[in-house]
Amino acid sequence: MTNQIQVQPEYKQDNSAIYSRHLPTIRQLQYFIAVCEEGNFRKAASRLGVSQPPLSMQIKELEEKLQTTLFVRNTRYVMLTEQGRLFRDQAKSWMENLSQIVYQVSQQPTDKITFGITKVLGFNFIPLFNKFIQQFSSQINLLPQDYSSKELLAEFNKKNIDLAVVTEYKNNSNLANSLLIYREPLVLALPEHHPACAQERVDLNTVVDLPLYWCNRYQNPELYDKLLRVINQLSGTITLQQKLPNFLTMLMEIAMGRGMLLLPASMAQAHIQGAVYKKLTFEYEQQLSMDTHLLWHQSAAVNPIIAAMTDYFKQAIDLHAAV
Repeated sequence: MTNQIQVQPEYKQDNSAIYSRHLPTIRQLQYFIAVCEEGNFRKAASRLGVSQPPLSMQIKELEEKLQTTLFVRNTRYVMLTEQGRLFRDQAKSWMENLSQIVYQVSQQPTDKITFGITKVLGFNFIPLFNKFIQQFSSQINLLPQDYSSKELLAEFNKKNIDLAVVTEYKNNSNLANSLLIYREPLVLALPEHHPACAQERVDLNTVVDLPLYWCNRYQNPELYDKLLRVINQLSGTITLQQKLPNFLTMLMEIAMGRGMLLLPASMAQAHIQGAVYKKLTFEYEQQLSMDTHLLWHQSAAVNPIIAAMTDYFKQAIDLHAAV
């Protein structure tokens, strides 16, 4: 009989393999290394701060992913198989390298401040923000303006953003600083043939015959409640209808006399024939203004760049108050 030599198939590099769900997780590698070092499942579980059943489950899943047995074990001892010893040396090296990379990344100084501003505002048309971008352009990483205030706040709380400009913010955290930096007036888009267009500033009592495109309360509770308070003071009732996803489509509907829309003044840049923008009377403008806040982390107060940026807005506020 001729002896047959088994040749291991050559491993071919495949970039898609790094995304395979059959790869071990970091937790499984940590659990495996702990068992190797402790030589005991109970002691390893105690070291990791977990109970023994989930540790055993993770090791079982790891063996299933690798399609091999890593440990020979009974009630008295745990012993590595040959495959287990080979995998232990590799796994420990991987985890040590990963730990070093994580440390290096965390210690790497960043030379730019991540700055996000809500998509609700057309900040390009607001001098306060335009001057800020010009003054600090080399020091900021400006996020694309497609985040809502709610989404920006979530990223800010995860510390993915250093500075954020959001609307209608209530500070309920000891970890964040906030500053009211701007009050954006709302303007009314309505059909140009409506009688109210003859007014220099529109009294909302004169447009109660038109339905108003408006957001749901969960999208902006503060602004929604402000509008309800105003509506309740009117001589008639304004019907609210759901905003359409496309702004230009809403303007076309307005041009055809099918509704009206309240929006921040800085966003009133698109023009559709038959639709016009009108300021509100001072009374309603004051009640329906949109408060805009600057947020930054308390832990970043010592950062000289962030300090200079917050000072910019503080000085702008003082200058406006003095005028």
